[in-house]
Amino acid sequence: MKKAKEAWNAYMNWEQYMEELLEKKVAADLAGEHTEGMDIMGSLVKNATDEFRLKQMKSPGQMESSEVRKGLTDENILGNSFVMLLAGHETTANTIHFSLVELAINPSSQRHIQKDIHEAFGDSPPETWDYDASVNILLGNMVGATINEMLRLMPPVINIPKSVRPDQDQTIVIDGEKKIIPRGIHINFNAVGIHRNPKYWPSKGPSKISGRPDDLDDFVPERWLREDGGHEVEDESEEEDFGGFTGKDTSSQLFRPPRGAFLPFSDGPRSCLGRRLAQVELIAVLSVIFQKYSVELAVDAWASDEEVERMSVDEKRAVYEKAQDKARAVLLTASSMITLRLNRGETFIPVRVVKKGEERFIQYID
Repeated sequence: MKKAKEAWNAYMNWEQYMEELLEKKVAADLAGEHTEGMDIMGSLVKNATDEFRLKQMKSPGQMESSEVRKGLTDENILGNSFVMLLAGHETTANTIHFSLVELAINPSSQRHIQKDIHEAFGDSPPETWDYDASVNILLGNMVGATINEMLRLMPPVINIPKSVRPDQDQTIVIDGEKKIIPRGIHINFNAVGIHRNPKYWPSKGPSKISGRPDDLDDFVPERWLREDGGHEVEDESEEEDFGGFTGKDTSSQLFRPPRGAFLPFSDGPRSCLGRRLAQVELIAVLSVIFQKYSVELAVDAWASDEEVERMSVDEKRAVYEKAQDKARAVLLTASSMITLRLNRGETFIPVRVVKKGEERFIQYID
């Protein structure tokens, strides 16, 4: 009963907070106030029913039929807000988790991202960083490449549901050939499969891990870095290929997969509304951490701190390789329960966060 009581209290606290927030958003909307930036609940309130507004001011008998329009109710707004908040926090947290682990497993990529962050910010404190001046730089360098590669390799949502309208068939084009999908059909996009299809993705060579002839099962953020330094996309509509934010972003600076080959945020008119928010959260967290720190796998299962201090470089490489193999094996157990995460068996991979210059392993490992 203790856990059930904690869950109930948490729900009641959340419901009270969200209802108070909803009241403020409705009052602001009725007053004609406009807020800048991303406002999920505010956007839902703006699309709510006129009937909801009028009930705040009139009794039902005073309402005219022309004033009533079908729309979102309080429950719709609160429910959608909850789902969006859950999706935005759970998915981003898991991607940060996996990114830190993969960068610890792959020290050369970690050194590369630290170099690009230093070039962008130097030693300036994060509170002085400017969004407008920095966001596209970060999305276009190793920070953006790391995020994209993590989303390619382990997308938060591995099956993306889509459906055809019940009143008409839908025509799609695959490899230049038209296909008809019958009305009412439900389809799941296999994000994991399309993200590893060698037809659409560049490979740096044979896998160093799985034995595949390509490295598409491996974490290689460098595959996103364009040798020509990127290009500007002239057609603004092309900026919307991955859905969500419509301004310039990584697509003009990094490798640009064909539409439909990269689906971490889904695609089309129902793609993820929080795409830009997720990108900014990810680049902010990675930049703050790797500006001053390094992340190494913990080797406590094989050697104590004292033993590590006495090790030669070759011995350090050998013990770190054991930690790398173990971490990769744990990552392979990731499964999807709403989102992709470590759910079964060993649900964590031990790491050490150390100040730059105090690393024990990653400076010796490619």
